[in-house]
Amino acid sequence: MAFCRDGMHRAGMTYQATSQPFPAWPFDGIDDWRSAFQSRRDAYNKAERAASAQTVAGMVGIPEFKLMSNGRWLIGAREIEQALSCYQASSPSLRAELEGDDLWVAWLDWLRQAISHGGFAVE
Repeated sequence: MAFCRDGMHRAGMTYQATSQPFPAWPFDGIDDWRSAFQSRRDAYNKAERAASAQTVAGMVGIPEFKLMSNGRWLIGAREIEQALSCYQASSPSLRAELEGDDLWVAWLDWLRQAISHGGFAVE
């Protein structure tokens, strides 16, 4: 993955940012979770999903923090589309260099396929 992250950074497909924290676990334990109203569990799940999908307003591509850990990050189709557009706008010499490696070509293919699935999760 380091090779792909580096290529993405070099091609302007990613941006540096600091992630915002995930919501604190509001339950006293698994029994509290199980006995909680569904609306309470749903609210927590919604907040956690929003944190997993976070981006930075005005930035284009994929935030690098999503590719730097095994945290539960969601990378959406729009982020991937933006990243691939940045790649297409990068220099032909950089694209030729990167595309000389089969891993990079496979990574680009995988990103393109991920768009049709709404994105992907990093775990």
